[in-house]
Order: sequence, then C-alpha cells, then structure tokens
Amino acid sequence: MSSCTRFVILAVPRTGSNLLCTLLNSHPEVLCHHELFNPDGIYYALDYRDGSIHYGSMAERDREPLDFLQRVWKGEKGASCIGFKMTRGQNETVMRSLLEDYGVLKIVLYRRNRLKTYVSELIARQTNQWEVYAGDELLTDRPRIRIDIGSLKEHADLNQRFYAEINETLKATQQPCLEMVYENIFSGSEHVRLLDFLGVKARQVKLVHSSINQNDNELRNLIENFQELELALEGSEYLAELLDN
Repeated sequence: MSSCTRFVILAVPRTGSNLLCTLLNSHPEVLCHHELFNPDGIYYALDYRDGSIHYGSMAERDREPLDFLQRVWKGEKGASCIGFKMTRGQNETVMRSLLEDYGVLKIVLYRRNRLKTYVSELIARQTNQWEVYAGDELLTDRPRIRIDIGSLKEHADLNQRFYAEINETLKATQQPCLEMVYENIFSGSEHVRLLDFLGVKARQVKLVHSSINQNDNELRNLIENFQELELALEGSEYLAELLDN
C-alpha cells in the first residue's frame, strides 16, 4: 500500500457528492473517484473514465471487495491524497472496513434541505440522469413530480439512519471526521477547511468544479402538487424546506 493520505466521502444521494468529487479533483495532489462500489458500475474520477485506470471488473470487485479496495489505495502517480465516495446501500463489507480503519479520513456530507434531496432523487430516478458535467447534455424536459408525505418522511428517516450509524461508529471509536453541508459547498473558507483536513496545500489552490446543477432551485417549479403539499405541511418542520429558494 502507498503512503498516500486515504479518505472516503460518506453521503446519501443528491447531496452534492459528485460536485464535491470534482472540486477535489481540481487539486493537483488529490485523486477522488466517484462511486467505486455502486451496484450498477465502477465510477472512476472523470479524467480516468477513458480506461487509463482499471482496478478490476465488477465481478472481481463484488467477489473480493477488499482486494479491490487495496488496489484503489495503491494510488496513481502524482496523487498524494486518494479517496472515493460511498452512499447508503453499497457494499457493506467495504463500508464496515472503511469505518473501522483509523487510517482512512472520513468526510461526511449532508444536505440540510431534505425535501430538495428527495425531489432530486425522484427526478434522477425518472430521467436516469444522475451525473451531468461540463460538456454533457442536460435533459431539458424535466419531469414535475407528485410528493407523497408518507414517502417523503420514510426517505428522510432512511437517510437519517445512514448518518446516525456512521456517527455512532465514529464516536464510539473516537475517530475525527470532517462534516460538510451542501449549502456551504461553494465557500472558499470551506475549501480551505477541507484541504487542511486532508493535509494538502490549500492557500495557493482554488478549487473548481465541473458538475452541473440539474434542477430548478425553486421546488414549486418541480412539484406538481406544490400547493396541496404546502397546506399539508403547515406547522411541520418541512414547510420551511418546501419554501426555501
């Protein structure tokens, strides 16, 4: 194994993790892959999706996930800091190994607005467009969706359990982590804090991203039953999130 700094981004879908990966990859010392353990594919960093990196087939990864992980940590020339992202529902063996490994730095990414997280995930499922980057074609015919309050709350609870399990493990093992929120992800001071946590040069490097925002920021333009939902959520903690622009 190389002596590089190792890290993992832990986040639920639609919280800005693709954006964070591209931000990190704009630093010359960092290599940040995307979802290497996604059940549907192995998503390397954008610059390496031409086949120049190959840690194994999906069958090899799924058969021996920890061996695959060790090949990831071996690193690439020029990168002193290597990581990738994991989300809920991905390889439990790898997740457990990462959480128990004190040598892997943990970045925990949240999005405060649970409604926007849910809406974004529903739209991504319908369009099957989970990633859009500079030069990609964004589907312009965006669907408007209906929100069921029960399903919304189940989704929020599912995400909360994912984060709670992570936080309980890190607290029990007294491991430090860096918590970030999507709403602050463009802040220069947050970038400095992130790079300091990873131990790479921060002061002379400006992070840039290539991820494209896919959806309108106003939920009323995305939700078909917006007015119905506004009335139903009156007095609940979700109303401010619904009206947040």
